[in-house]
Amino acid sequence: MRPPLGLRPSTLAYLAVAVLASAPAWIVKHPPLQDAPFHMATLKVIHDFNDPALHLADFYRSNLGGTQYVFTYLLGSVLAYVVGVPFAHAAISCLYLGGTPLALRQLLRALGKDERLSLFAIPMLVNAMFTLGFLPYLLGIPIMFWGLAVGLDDLRHPRRATGLFLGALSTILFFTHVFPFALFGVGYAALFPWERPRAWLRAAVPVVPSVAAAAWWTFFASAGKSSAGGLSTLFLREPDLGLAFAEIPNWTFNVFRDTSDEATALLLLLVAVTSYALAQGDPDTSRPASRAYVVLPIVCGFLYFFTGDQLGDVWLVAKRFAVPGMLASIPLLRMPRGARGAAVTVGLLAVAIHSTVNVCTKFIRYERREVGDIDDALAVMEPGKKVAGLIFDRGSLIVNNSPFLHYVSHYQAEKGGFVQFSYAHFKHWPFSYKDGFMPPPGRPPFQRWEWMPESVVTELYPFYDYVLVRGPGFYPKPNTYHVKYQGDHWVVYERDAVAQPSPVE
Repeated sequence: MRPPLGLRPSTLAYLAVAVLASAPAWIVKHPPLQDAPFHMATLKVIHDFNDPALHLADFYRSNLGGTQYVFTYLLGSVLAYVVGVPFAHAAISCLYLGGTPLALRQLLRALGKDERLSLFAIPMLVNAMFTLGFLPYLLGIPIMFWGLAVGLDDLRHPRRATGLFLGALSTILFFTHVFPFALFGVGYAALFPWERPRAWLRAAVPVVPSVAAAAWWTFFASAGKSSAGGLSTLFLREPDLGLAFAEIPNWTFNVFRDTSDEATALLLLLVAVTSYALAQGDPDTSRPASRAYVVLPIVCGFLYFFTGDQLGDVWLVAKRFAVPGMLASIPLLRMPRGARGAAVTVGLLAVAIHSTVNVCTKFIRYERREVGDIDDALAVMEPGKKVAGLIFDRGSLIVNNSPFLHYVSHYQAEKGGFVQFSYAHFKHWPFSYKDGFMPPPGRPPFQRWEWMPESVVTELYPFYDYVLVRGPGFYPKPNTYHVKYQGDHWVVYERDAVAQPSPVE
């Protein structure tokens, strides 16, 4: 019997595994991903910008031509026509979670490695960058691996269709996130046929559009010029190697308060060592390109240890290379043949299932025990209003990050309007404040608004219609705000009527 859609049984099996890996993205409505509300709100602004009921165009102007994140949000906007904004965000998260092992499988095949090694990626997917909610950056990771796989195929068997596809993928990758694009550039340069000068032109042509896009952004976009100007100070002269070593778990697999993620990492390490040991003596089927590929994880390690954390408006620069370095190291492993390989595969699947079930269990517990009545709080606020968020209780007993930090953005993701704290004043964001419009006192909000809500005092009244509060700490002055809704975890304050000046007789 012919397989569905002409797919091989092994491909169907990997697709099923990818669906399993994507479960953390859709298992709950509010996963504990710190920046996820930001990205959902951004999708809402872009997708429904001209909806008069939401008043988004009253407050903001589009910056899609100046942002380097444009592909993620355009893709999300297209998906939102079908499934709505919240599910569009979940779908993009699924593309990262399910797409990464599939893209790694393609890269492994292009390197002549055993495709089953891609299963090592699944327990690594819910990492510190994922729980921080860095959506465009994460989406770039599977595109990076996919681009390298297509690039390898094109270098081995140059074809017009493959070259065009590589050009499209590399350009899409640039407009997804600059860091995975830079790593793609490192990998492609390592795999480039330097020993065959006659092949240089053909090998370089497919990536010309992406290089041109990068040059345009660097020299003409304000965010690009700002980032390029900071490159000279990005590399550290005296890095704290001891601290960087000690923090590796915190920027990779350590995402939960308990030790379940450490236990998963230990199991995965044991499987990796066992797999490598059992493969000794087996013929190595990898292609010569595998030797050049090792440059990619080495560069990831170098950038993690020797770069700083700030580049323009972008933070945690060095820390972002820990996860791709970990994933990029998977092709360096070996898978034994025959029954030994089958046993390792079973062990890998067991660890992958255990990891995914553990993550989903934690996410469900977070939704049921900690999120609280946020939907009821949002329901009492009218759409298209100005809402400030004061999150005094931003932490969790389940995850290590601060998942409630940006929950005010859930209002914008559902009802439009204007929210603070926001990234609208950053040069790299897909929208910015409208000319002549800036939250009081007429300049960007002070730094660390979201981390220091107790310092937000004079900025609130009378500009904001509502204040969304989690935890004790907001005590408004009389005749400014009154309680509109009070639940177990969330309180909504509504602005009192602003006194109008008496007419002059």
